[in-house]
Amino acid sequence: MARSRSPRWYFTRRGWTVIAVLALILLLALIHAELRSIQQPVWQGEAQAASLAKEQAGLTEVASAEKYVWDEPLWIVRGSTAEGRQLVVWLLPERAPYAENAAESATEADIRAKLLAAKPDAKLLHVRPAWHQGSPAWEAYYSRTTDQLRYFYEFYDFKTGAERATYSLTAKRSS
Repeated sequence: MARSRSPRWYFTRRGWTVIAVLALILLLALIHAELRSIQQPVWQGEAQAASLAKEQAGLTEVASAEKYVWDEPLWIVRGSTAEGRQLVVWLLPERAPYAENAAESATEADIRAKLLAAKPDAKLLHVRPAWHQGSPAWEAYYSRTTDQLRYFYEFYDFKTGAERATYSLTAKRSS
């Protein structure tokens, strides 16, 4: 009489479940590693900008570091000094950093209010510090719909909040 052999463990339902779970864990680990490798240059740039702002502009604490590209690529770092002053620092390539005291300039809320007062139908997408035509500015990015959806960049002086320039992007037709 032939003895019946029990099936190998990987041919059972439990075996396939273990293999599927291990494959899923391996897939998630590979996706995580890939995403980290993609983000690594951005994180290194932010860390380098924060370090440079601390070293050259006297920041002791960095709240944010953001890469900005308009006329030229640069980094904009927000932070505070040992005295508690809030600064915005523009790290320009091959030039000394430019710093402005945030308390002595227009605020993001001022720019939002000014833009929405002038254009109440605008859908404001973001307001952020910028560098426009060789000096610090506020950049407001918004959309408006008249007969077509249009996007705009509007620049304001960083200190006074006075309007500088408006750039209209190509109209986007809804289909």
